[in-house]
Amino acid sequence: MARKRNATDEQGGLIEDIREVRRQIEAVRACFALETDEDLLDAAIYQHEALQARYRYLLRQARESNAVAGELPVEWENNERWIN
Repeated sequence: MARKRNATDEQGGLIEDIREVRRQIEAVRACFALETDEDLLDAAIYQHEALQARYRYLLRQARESNAVAGELPVEWENNERWIN
């Protein structure tokens, strides 16, 4: 039987989702920095863009909930683009 999730569980899950996407973004950046093959560079760029979109969505959800915003580091709000 599935356990009913309460608001605290959802907020904790949201924070963990944000941290996981942040870890994935950092991993893609590290791969991008080391890659030399043009096709794999393209793949890293697309993967980064997809993760950035998910990251922005999760941050928006966190801001709208107001409950978890204080638990996120300030630099997570800066969604700088790393590829021009």
